[in-house]
Amino acid sequence: MIKHRVKPMQPIVRTRRRLAHPGHAAAQRLPARRPPAAGAGAEPAAPVARPSRQDPESDGSFEWLAAFDELDEPVFIHDRDFRILHCNPAYAAFAGQPMEAIVGRPYWQVFPKLAGPLGNCVEALRRGSTAQKSELTAAAGQVFLSHDITAHRPSGEFWYSRHMMENISARRDQEDAGRLKGVLAGAVLAGLPGYLAVVDRHHRLVHWNAEFSAYTGRGDGQLQGLPLAELVVDFDRERLAAKLDEAFAAGRAEGDARLVDGRGNAERCLFSVRAVSTNGGAYLAWLGFGRSIMKQLESDLAREKAFSDTIVESAPGPYYVVDQHANLVRWNHHLRDLTGLKDKQLLGMPILAAIHEDDRPLAAAKFLAAVAMGYAQLELRMPTATRGVRVFLKTARRFEIGGVPYVAGFCVDVTERKEAENALAKQKAFADALVNSVPGAFYVVDHEGSYYTWNSYLNRLTGLSDDELRGRSSLLTIEEKDRPPAAGAMKEAFDTGYAQAELHVLTRDRGVRLYFMTARRFEVDGAAYLVGVGVDTTDRGEHIQKLEEEARTDPLTHVANRSHFLSLAAQEFARSRRYEHPLSLWMIDVDHFKSINDSYGHHAGDVALESLAAVSRQTLRDWDVMGRMGGEEFAVLLPETDATQALLVAERLRQKVAAAELALESEDSAHLTVSIGVATMRGDDRDVECLIDRADQALLEAKRTGRDKVCVAPTAERA
Repeated sequence: MIKHRVKPMQPIVRTRRRLAHPGHAAAQRLPARRPPAAGAGAEPAAPVARPSRQDPESDGSFEWLAAFDELDEPVFIHDRDFRILHCNPAYAAFAGQPMEAIVGRPYWQVFPKLAGPLGNCVEALRRGSTAQKSELTAAAGQVFLSHDITAHRPSGEFWYSRHMMENISARRDQEDAGRLKGVLAGAVLAGLPGYLAVVDRHHRLVHWNAEFSAYTGRGDGQLQGLPLAELVVDFDRERLAAKLDEAFAAGRAEGDARLVDGRGNAERCLFSVRAVSTNGGAYLAWLGFGRSIMKQLESDLAREKAFSDTIVESAPGPYYVVDQHANLVRWNHHLRDLTGLKDKQLLGMPILAAIHEDDRPLAAAKFLAAVAMGYAQLELRMPTATRGVRVFLKTARRFEIGGVPYVAGFCVDVTERKEAENALAKQKAFADALVNSVPGAFYVVDHEGSYYTWNSYLNRLTGLSDDELRGRSSLLTIEEKDRPPAAGAMKEAFDTGYAQAELHVLTRDRGVRLYFMTARRFEVDGAAYLVGVGVDTTDRGEHIQKLEEEARTDPLTHVANRSHFLSLAAQEFARSRRYEHPLSLWMIDVDHFKSINDSYGHHAGDVALESLAAVSRQTLRDWDVMGRMGGEEFAVLLPETDATQALLVAERLRQKVAAAELALESEDSAHLTVSIGVATMRGDDRDVECLIDRADQALLEAKRTGRDKVCVAPTAERA
């Protein structure tokens, strides 16, 4: 029902001059109507000016239009040409158009779906009536009730009409659902031991009983809208669909089909289908009986009375039946022993009196839920006569006898289970705290290498949420070039029980980081998993790399130191000897180095050595190796270089060194010269030391014969 904020009829009478009708001055101020376009069926309406507070002919009663603007229901007003004079924001939103595009147009152009009010207005014009109501259907199946008020001039001529539209879609749905529920309630016997389902025109489930849900093993969310044919075996689906179509056509049908239960087993059911009609549409009520149910019905009816008392008394826990006021009407000896009360005391006692007082409000709410919905269950505490307060899982199911409702249920002692769950929850809290305190990434992966569980460190490291990590391959966290060794390490861990590796990990905001990662295999219920920890070793690795570099490099000239040079030279000598490739070696000595130190200071000597190293790097190839052998003496290893090439390059280096000017701190300038001895590997060289000795002899010859020159050691082998 629409709640009006203003009285709709009286303001219209008092504000007739507010609306632009054909005889009003405001209407006369409107632009002339344009001629119709060729082929158009109707003349387009000229824009109509909305009344404003500054209208000189206004009588000051604008407030009722403002009141319409405050309503949540769509409202519009039109003249006798059906042009919209005013609409509220709710109507503009409903039409999906801006207000300025609506005012002045015939309303069937604004919203063609709402043709219903047009007929009412035409009828009002014909009969001179003042009030109409009509029900109409808009887009998306919405149902509206249009409240139409028509105003006439004193002469009886139509003046304007106001339409207020009430959305009654929800009310219609509720009425249809209520009618359907009433029909179903009258068609199905209470407690019928069969599988009941209601389907729509498309054979989709819209209603079912608890037995149907329990047999199929599916909850309400899974059954809603599911085609009934999907619950029978493939070979029976076409026959079932044909029977349903037959029932829609003839009103009833019968047949059989194999219905699949929650475990995937199929049971042949005899079924009967009846058509059910409501104002909201046509449905089918499908009732199926398994052969086991049919046989059981016959025997159960004969033995029900005899077994009833036995079942109640042999229940593994307290059993009870209460009336609609929650007072006990039946029980077994377990409830009697639990409470320590006699039968006379229990008869008519409120069941809530046997429940811990703190749990009584929840128990009362669950009882009402069982009465209303048919079933409920909860865990609650009950004081006992001999064992203190115990925790019970209590069920409650409604049934009727002669139209009178009752609730019956069982109580199962779950105290030990509850204590175990609490202890498990406590252990889990401790385990979570331990896992999240690990100073690195903690992870568990399954046999496919997908994340199974992890700590918050891994979330922060990767920038991924729990949902994104769950089931994600752990290899996607590793840099692509390291994924093959990472997969190999996981295989090794599954095969041998343990593996470790240093891998580059992709992080959210720190780029690629080096991690030392472990993996240890364990099993749960026969399934193998890997548990491991990853520790960031990037900084430590860089520090170790820096120390190793410092251990191999001369700190002044940044070339290899003596030990590292000799190690590289021995490896290259062995390689060249094995493949019979040429190999040459220089020994270089700075001429008159002591004079440079004495003349310009020791800093000048350092500059001289740095200059020699810099010029050598510019002259040599990338795979040539230079090392400082001590003081001002250097050695250069030239792979794949014979004696002629070694001499040419050595001469080029000598000239470049001599041409380079030393950058001294003083204004004095100085130049540097070097002497170079060249030796090339011969067949009689036992090791690289022989090559070094011959190059050193050539260097001594260069220094003895005048310095600043290159001398080559003999290449001929000794006889």
